[in-house]
Amino acid sequence: MPALPSNCYKTPHGFIFRIVVPESLRPAIGKREIKKSLGRDYHQAVSQARLLSLQTDQQFNTLRQQTARQVDYDEAFLRYVARPPEQRLKPIVQVTPELVSGLRALWLSSLDADLAWRREGIDDDEYEELQENITQVQAKIAQALARGKPEPFLPVVRTLLVGKGYQLAVSPEEECRLVLDVLPALQEGYDILAQRQAGRLVQPVLSPTENIPLPAVWEPTPAPAATGPNWEALLEHWREDCERKPRTDHEIQRLVHSLSTFLPKATPSTLTRAQVTEWLRNERDQRGNSAKTLEKKGTLVGALFSVAVKDELLLKNPFSGFDYRRFAAKAGIAPEEERRPFSMEELARIFSPEGLLGVTKGKGGGGYHARVWMPLVGLYSGARLNEIGQLTLSHLVLDPVPHFRILHAKNQSSIRDVPIQSQVDRAGFPGLCRGHPSCRTYHPLALPA
Repeated sequence: MPALPSNCYKTPHGFIFRIVVPESLRPAIGKREIKKSLGRDYHQAVSQARLLSLQTDQQFNTLRQQTARQVDYDEAFLRYVARPPEQRLKPIVQVTPELVSGLRALWLSSLDADLAWRREGIDDDEYEELQENITQVQAKIAQALARGKPEPFLPVVRTLLVGKGYQLAVSPEEECRLVLDVLPALQEGYDILAQRQAGRLVQPVLSPTENIPLPAVWEPTPAPAATGPNWEALLEHWREDCERKPRTDHEIQRLVHSLSTFLPKATPSTLTRAQVTEWLRNERDQRGNSAKTLEKKGTLVGALFSVAVKDELLLKNPFSGFDYRRFAAKAGIAPEEERRPFSMEELARIFSPEGLLGVTKGKGGGGYHARVWMPLVGLYSGARLNEIGQLTLSHLVLDPVPHFRILHAKNQSSIRDVPIQSQVDRAGFPGLCRGHPSCRTYHPLALPA
């Protein structure tokens, strides 16, 4: 059976989907892990597991955004209330259209609390008291608008502003004009309350330009719009650089989706080394990735940034020079085996008459020639083993000097002609292509001392 997707497991009773909820999100979700049975059919289980993985990633992403916004808001409010009382209120010295639309939206958005209150249930006395209040205020608003005398509603607008940390510092005439501009929204709100009293739980309708309530003084200022390419543009630029294999393209798409979902506020131009570390740690902890796997993921995504930096679309590549080995120190993750070159003593023993050169055709079946010639060619040419393994007779050329052509390589710059060294030549390697192309006569191994 092929390998299962991440977070999908086979049990004696069928397949299950299971993912550990990040510790910071457990209070909001109410559980330590999300677990769901996927049935016994392999293909259906794989399909459901991939869908559930995407859904949980989106759920975690939404909760992280909400949590981050709430933390930012709470910290900003604490800094605000720590100021001396006389320094808290921000003066408004000019009435602007943005101020008017912000106050109108602020008042209408407060009607959400009324709807929630009604759904919880109100008794007869509360209902009658509210009905009387709505009737009286509707009449006062109509009179103020008809006569152009908004003075009774000055305290209402002032209270709205103080609640958001502002105070008006304009002339009485400007303040009256502001209240007259805001009064139609108050009238609309009380008309909605009257409809709700009649059992029609309607909602206010705001135009796109009037649906942003006046922000509080202490609310964090939204970050400026990021410059540079977005994730999709970064991917497309990488694709246009040269032809990409479908498998590589699919894998990088998946990794970019994982990165952008885990870091929803990050863009290619704002991504930092610390955020890269955070993402890779999450991949290690949630998916059990080893340091080697994390290095592969980082190298693939880093290739996108490398191309963009070369073309000056981005200023930096946060994956450049990243140390992936430190992830191997995580408890429960086996350290990566260090790869070291052979020593001269080891090479002498391998290529001695008792070692590689002692192998005869009768030993090991049909793999004799691969076991002998691949190490020899690799020793003298420095070519990669997968490049040597893909060589055929058509890649061997005698003129003007014996050489072989590497046409299937790691990248475009690795496609090259490699001369056949004299030691390999004298051992009989070119005998593969001497004479007729179909000749299969091998010269006996006879490396010079």
